[in-house]
Amino acid sequence: MSTRAFTSAVGTSTFLVALAALVVASPSVASAQPMDTYGMGSRSIAMGGAVTADVEDFSANYYNPAGLARAGAARIGIGYFGAFHELQINQLDSNVDPARGLVLGLVVPGEIEGVRFAFGLGVHLNDDYISRTRSLPSRRPRWEFYDNRPRRTFLAAHLAIRPVDWLTIGGGISFLSFSTNTLSVRGELDVLMAERRSHLEHQILADLTTIRYPQVGVQVQPIPELSFGAVYRGQFALDSKLLAVVGCETPGDPFCSSGLNFTGFGDPFPGYFNLLSQAVNAFVPQQVSLGGSWSPTPDFRLNLEVTWVNWSAYVSPVGRSEIELTIEVPAALRDRIRVPDAIVGTTPQPALFEDRFVPRIGAEGTFFRERMVALRGRGGFYWEHSPVPNQMQLTNLADSDRFVFSAGLGMRLDDLRPLLPGFLQMDFHFQYSFLPDRTMTKGSLVDPVGDYRVGGQMFAGGVTFEVGFE
Repeated sequence: MSTRAFTSAVGTSTFLVALAALVVASPSVASAQPMDTYGMGSRSIAMGGAVTADVEDFSANYYNPAGLARAGAARIGIGYFGAFHELQINQLDSNVDPARGLVLGLVVPGEIEGVRFAFGLGVHLNDDYISRTRSLPSRRPRWEFYDNRPRRTFLAAHLAIRPVDWLTIGGGISFLSFSTNTLSVRGELDVLMAERRSHLEHQILADLTTIRYPQVGVQVQPIPELSFGAVYRGQFALDSKLLAVVGCETPGDPFCSSGLNFTGFGDPFPGYFNLLSQAVNAFVPQQVSLGGSWSPTPDFRLNLEVTWVNWSAYVSPVGRSEIELTIEVPAALRDRIRVPDAIVGTTPQPALFEDRFVPRIGAEGTFFRERMVALRGRGGFYWEHSPVPNQMQLTNLADSDRFVFSAGLGMRLDDLRPLLPGFLQMDFHFQYSFLPDRTMTKGSLVDPVGDYRVGGQMFAGGVTFEVGFE
C-alpha cells in the first residue's frame, strides 16, 4: 500500500465527514405557517385577508376566532389550494417547489342559558409533506420565507362566545411540532475500498414534541352595517435538534458495542464522531390585527385592516453546532494520518429583522340574486414590506417586498329543503404576488458571495366548498 493511496483514502473520508457536518450544521431554511403566506379559505383569501372584522366560516380559526360565534348554523368546509413560484436570484430560477394541499374545518354553535357559543376546528394539510426541514450552506442565497414556509401542518381549536348581540369573544390554541433526531452508526469502514469492503449499520431515533401557541380575538358590531375586529396571534418557534454519533464513546452501549473501526491495513483502529446541531427551522412572530367592515347596502361590503408583525423578534436560522472527532491512530501511522485537534462549530447569528405594518383592503359585492341563488364577486390587496435587511454578515437571506392582488367568486344556494336543511356554498379564489427586483447588498467588499439581485412572482388559487345546517 502506497502512502499516497492511503492518504487519499483517509482524506476522502475526512472530507465526507466534514461535508456532512457542514451541511447539517448550516442554516435551516426558516419559515412561518402557510396561512401567513397564502391565507385560509377561498372567501377570506379573495378579500386580501382583510376579514378580522368580517369572518364566520372555518377560516375564523386563523383570522379571528371570535367570528365563530357569529355563525347561526353548523358549518363544515373543505377546500384545495395550489401555489406556484417564479422566484429568481441573479436572474436564475431558484426552483422553489410548488405548494399544494387541503384545508378543512368546522363550526359547531350552541347555546347555554341564553348565551351563544361556538366551537371551531381548522386544519391545513399539505399533500406533499407533513413537514419539511432543509438545511442549506450559509453561502447559498435562498428565499427565507417561501422555501419551507408553506410546508407545515396546521391544526387549531377555538371556542367563542357571544354574551350580547353586539359582542363576540374567542380564543384557543394552535398546534405544531418540533423534532429531536438521533442517528447512530457502527461497523467497519475500509478506507481503501469503502464501497466494497465496508460494513456499516445505522439506527435512527426520532421524537416529535408538540408545541402550542395562543390566539385570541374580539368582534364588536355596534350597528348591523358596521363591525370592528381585533386579534392577537402568539409567537412560536419550531426547534429542530439532530444528534449524529458515529462509533461509540461509551463501550458499554449495547448498540455501539462494536463501535466504528477503520480497516484496510494492519490491525483495525477505532474512531468516534459526534455532531450536535440545533436550530430554529420555523418561526412565527407575534401579530396584532385591527380591522373594520362597512356594509352600506345588503349587497356590498368594504373591509380595511392593518397587521403589526413583530419581525424584530425573529430568530435566525443559523443555529448552534458542536463537533467532536476522535481517531485513535496507531503510532506507526501517525506520521501519515493527521487528525485535527478540534473542528469549530457554529454559533447563532442575529437576523436583525425589523417590525412591519401590513395594510389590507378587501371588498365583496352580490351581483346576482334569486330566490335560491346568490352570486358574489370579491377582490383584495395587501402589501408586505420586507423585514429582511441587507445581509451585512455571513448570512444570505433573500427577500423582497410583496404586493399581493386577489380576486374570487362565490355561489350560495339556499332553501334546499328537503334535500338539505341549510345552505351550500362554493367559493373560488386567485392570488397573484409581485416581488419587485431588489439588490441584496453585502457588508464586505471581499465577501465570497457578494451582492445579488432577487425578484419574481407567485401564483396561487383554489376552491372551497361549505355546507351549513340550520
